[in-house]
Amino acid sequence: MKRLIDAFEGFFSAAAQSGTDVAKTAKFTLENVNWQETLALPEASSHPIVDAHLESACANSGSPGSNSHRIAQTLLTVSNQLRWRASSKCHDDGPDVAILSRNFAVVSIIGPGEPLTSDKVYAGFSLQAPDTYYPPHAHYAEESYWIIGGDADWRVGKKPWFPVKPGDSIYHESEARHVMQTNEQTLLTIWLWTSHLDSEVMIIRT
Repeated sequence: MKRLIDAFEGFFSAAAQSGTDVAKTAKFTLENVNWQETLALPEASSHPIVDAHLESACANSGSPGSNSHRIAQTLLTVSNQLRWRASSKCHDDGPDVAILSRNFAVVSIIGPGEPLTSDKVYAGFSLQAPDTYYPPHAHYAEESYWIIGGDADWRVGKKPWFPVKPGDSIYHESEARHVMQTNEQTLLTIWLWTSHLDSEVMIIRT
């Protein structure tokens, strides 16, 4: 697990120097996490999507030596030590959310009560199976995403859809509406919340 925490720190260090929209949130994370804190090891659990798709997502994580490839390979070595789950932040009972919950898994690495404790940031990985639609949703949390493996189409607010691939990053302001649609590949991301850590995910129906 310590190897994964070190990989996170290195990843955010590179992101803080990237000059992209997420550089500020990466820098905030570096400054507000005690990277040397003793880790609380979780009770490990998996998810069918992780068992079926994590390896292929990590294989599609960009060129060897890239930041996305390095952290994907580190994740593979410790995945069976992590507490993967369906997202617990969304309480909508629509049929599209039920489909998503069977095809989407998340693990928290940094945050309140997580392996590396922080009351300032919340971060981890998400895994979205191929041909899966994450309906329009929003939350109070300010959010940053980094694409680690696979690809997808993404939409923020009323802007046009755009494709994402390993090495890309996306920033969501608080309450920004966003949607994700995977295609033939599984999507592996790092997600980061830097405000309103207790936010719920609100599915937008209008």
